[in-house]
Amino acid sequence: MENVVIDTASCAADSIAPEPMGEPASQAGDITPSPALWRHARPSRWNPWLIGVAGFTGLWQWLGLGWALRHWGDAAAWSLLPVLLLTPMHWGLIHESIHGQLRLKPRANERAGRALALLLGLPFEIMRFGHLLHHRFTRQPYDRPDISALPADATMAARVRRWLGYQLRLLGGMWLAEVFAPLIAWLPARRLPALAARVLGSDPQDDDVRRRVVMFTADPVRRRRMQRDFAILVASTIVALWAYGPWWPVFAATFVARGVWLSIADNLPHYGVSMDEPARARNFRAAAPVRALLLNQHLHRVHHLYPTAPWHLLPAIHAAHPADVPATPYWHAALRQFRGPLPGSSLTGHTERAS
Repeated sequence: MENVVIDTASCAADSIAPEPMGEPASQAGDITPSPALWRHARPSRWNPWLIGVAGFTGLWQWLGLGWALRHWGDAAAWSLLPVLLLTPMHWGLIHESIHGQLRLKPRANERAGRALALLLGLPFEIMRFGHLLHHRFTRQPYDRPDISALPADATMAARVRRWLGYQLRLLGGMWLAEVFAPLIAWLPARRLPALAARVLGSDPQDDDVRRRVVMFTADPVRRRRMQRDFAILVASTIVALWAYGPWWPVFAATFVARGVWLSIADNLPHYGVSMDEPARARNFRAAAPVRALLLNQHLHRVHHLYPTAPWHLLPAIHAAHPADVPATPYWHAALRQFRGPLPGSSLTGHTERAS
């Protein structure tokens, strides 16, 4: 695939330039760069530096801090603040690798993504497959953790169980499920169809999803990769716990705290999104420092429209569509999820609001 370098400044300038007097709008719009250029642009030149930062903070969390706590005591725990703060960026780099935009060469791209995923305790093979499946089948029945399928006459006990299950998913349950998902690679292949139906549901709309999941988890090559990733994670955890010694609860708490954020952010841009909204995702407002930490993933609708566009081009693409002005702050959207699961009626009709 040919790599194309984009001049983002000229893209933004062209997108807001006034139309020439008397020229048809269709012709004036021709000066906007082709979406194909956005889809196949080069990875950001900042990526190697960001990989280094994320890798260093990850290794510090796993090994360095344990040594520091033993020698310096409680004061060393303050060094966890940048580790936790950089969690969104760390995931953002893995996300770039999933879409082939972390490194220019495919092998280097996958290796970097796999290593970064290990530092977050994530199985890269499963994460990549699941994320790309999410792009292909966004907001289909299996992809609606925020929607309650309970009938209108459901008992109060059933409603409470559904609400608690949803809150637990937000508070780390999603991440924990992903950490242990590679165990599926040790199950006999004949049991996979039934397991897929139990986990993903039996809605006919998801027949293709279940078929793809079974094919993926039954593939011998992918099963070996999942087993290898999980074995490395277990071995790394044992080494980390040894390095921390009596301070091991600090490592466990940090590990879980990063997982809680990943769980909160997972469905954030799709919460309450109706089926007729563009790309079935939303953009959000964010201050400049937050945009940097998120690697522009507050522009999630733009990402779903151009999934292979690298993170540094998302603002330029968004500027070329000025009619789509996000009203909701990103952090407000994160907290809004804790209202609980929504009724199925929220899927019909465009319900995006500023509140």
